[in-house]
Amino acid sequence: MEMASSCGSRLSSCLVTLVFLQLPVPVSGRRVSVPRTGDAGKFHLAPLGGTAELLCPVSLWPVTEPTEVRWLRSPHPQRSQVVHVFRDKKDWDEDLMPEYKGRTALVRDPQEGSVALQIRDVRLEDRGPYRCLIQIGNLSREDTVTLQVAAPSPKRVSSLEVALAVTLSVLGLLIMVCLWLIWKQRRSKEKLLYEQVMEVENLLSDHAREKGRLHKALKKLKSELKLKRAAANSGWRRAQLHFVVVTLDPDTAHPKLILSEDRKCVRLGDRRQPVPDNPERFDFVVSVLGAEYFTAGCHYWEVYVGDKTKWILGVCSESVSRKGKVTASPANGHWLVRQSGGNKYEALTSPQVSFSLKEPPRCVGVFLDYEAGVVSFYNVTDKSHIFTFTDSFSGPLRPFFEPCLHDGGKNTAPLVICSELQKSEELVVPKPEEKRHANGDVSLKVNPSLLHAPDTELFSLRDMTLSLPSDLGPALQGLKVPSF
Repeated sequence: MEMASSCGSRLSSCLVTLVFLQLPVPVSGRRVSVPRTGDAGKFHLAPLGGTAELLCPVSLWPVTEPTEVRWLRSPHPQRSQVVHVFRDKKDWDEDLMPEYKGRTALVRDPQEGSVALQIRDVRLEDRGPYRCLIQIGNLSREDTVTLQVAAPSPKRVSSLEVALAVTLSVLGLLIMVCLWLIWKQRRSKEKLLYEQVMEVENLLSDHAREKGRLHKALKKLKSELKLKRAAANSGWRRAQLHFVVVTLDPDTAHPKLILSEDRKCVRLGDRRQPVPDNPERFDFVVSVLGAEYFTAGCHYWEVYVGDKTKWILGVCSESVSRKGKVTASPANGHWLVRQSGGNKYEALTSPQVSFSLKEPPRCVGVFLDYEAGVVSFYNVTDKSHIFTFTDSFSGPLRPFFEPCLHDGGKNTAPLVICSELQKSEELVVPKPEEKRHANGDVSLKVNPSLLHAPDTELFSLRDMTLSLPSDLGPALQGLKVPSF
């Protein structure tokens, strides 16, 4: 019975020792050694990430200076086994295992006659046996020591305790959030109520001043409207003092355009005419220029558009491109206004300005003040202003005409240059069945009042003067939709 008890005690001791050697062991210090029965000096336990000092089991005489000390991993097949080399009183890096470089050092105690290998930043892969070889003169001795690595483990907590802790934490957090939301909501309501009260008070206190301010603003707007209306009317009347008769230049006309014999009427034909392809002729846009060149002074002419749905009128620079597609804009030498369909009109600025008119014009007046840099357009039908360009000019300018495409048969009527200032009588546009000339020109019936006026009458009209400012361009700028 005593023998069985002794055997059981030894077996239990062996099992406990094996558990501590093979599994990570919780530690609290930097270095812990676990002795084995009968072989305590050949095992060393170090914490993971700490520092291990492997004491060489070879005993030395005190005050003995070893010639060479080698530490090797044993066994470690197919790789260099050298962990640390100490020779001739210094460390060597020859043939060291890469994972140990910079992590090892030799610790000697000459008084005790001991040699130890120090390994810093201990890793799990450092576990295993290490062989210590010591040479003193011609005498060498060796022995083995085993390193075990212990990983600290947290204290185990039961799942019930964890669940309770989590539940209490979440519950406390929810209570705090609810209290904070209630406080914030109450504070928001109080702030909103205060802001509403202050807003009502401000509205009541500012009501009288705002009423007076609105009354002054309305009075000012009425004055400005009256001034603009007067400026537009006086601008059109001033423009009429500079009436000129312009004609069309056939050398610039697109091949599909048909000009009348007197060169005052242009319409779009159905096919291209056999005309010379001279450099001055437009070959893409169906346009034609006036024969007159303007380099100074004021000039005004009127163009009858009738019931056309699309047209483009204005002035352009003599140097504009005539070939290929042309982008019309003041930067490219064009100051043009067009009707794009219905009651839709556009000033070909960059970007374009769209607007509508109170009454569609049947006759359009174009006024050029070269020195002032003004190109203005007027609705002769109701004597209203349409649009004004302000710019600076250099080089000759010429009138521009484009009757545009047929628009499904709704835009076949021609553009007609008026021979004198437009009056109540209007041009009689030819009907489709009326006879045309053999050369394809349009045959027009013109009211006798629109024929050329005697030279004396023109001279007397041009010599008339009006005590108005010489430059109304800035005053007229922006009067695009005079809906009075």
